[in-house]
Amino acid sequence: MPVHHPVGDRALQLATAGNCRQIAVALMLYADDHGGAFPDSGLEAKTSNDAFRVLIREGVLEDERVFGAKVSKYTPDSNIGGAPDFAEALEAGENHWAMTKGVTIKSNPKTPLVFENPVMASWPPKWNCDAAGKREKGRAWRGGKIIVGFKDGTAEIIRLESAKGSSVLPARAADGKDIFTRAAHHMELLDIVE
Repeated sequence: MPVHHPVGDRALQLATAGNCRQIAVALMLYADDHGGAFPDSGLEAKTSNDAFRVLIREGVLEDERVFGAKVSKYTPDSNIGGAPDFAEALEAGENHWAMTKGVTIKSNPKTPLVFENPVMASWPPKWNCDAAGKREKGRAWRGGKIIVGFKDGTAEIIRLESAKGSSVLPARAADGKDIFTRAAHHMELLDIVE
């Protein structure tokens, strides 16, 4: 079994946060060009793969590898297919990131927009800290952390309530709310396609 090295984990988290930031910025660029609407708006997007594929179709992003992440079982194969529909982009198992459905340009800039895939598609999302370091759906990072991209185009490494457990929420602030419930008491999320 490999030895856990926290410095290595931090480098992997930062690389993954870079991908998250690129996706958040691409979503904002798309919204700027579409009257403030994000790719899930007016689209029967049932998954984040559907919404993110629109970014490829519209030419906002040309490479699907940004939808991967370090220590993830979901790995893009770099085959997006051809124009106009790019049907092979973000197929099942090629996207690590979930998305908050229904965010608008008027939403708070610190609304979580894109984030690591959770254990299940429920609000607020939860992650599996017991799967840290494993290539499993909903895995958190060691130490109980996840990566979240916000509507303002930033990405942050966020602490969860615990470093152990199979269904863990983000840490709550003094007001009792986490970053997801602060954005809205109830929203929907677009989950990945396994």
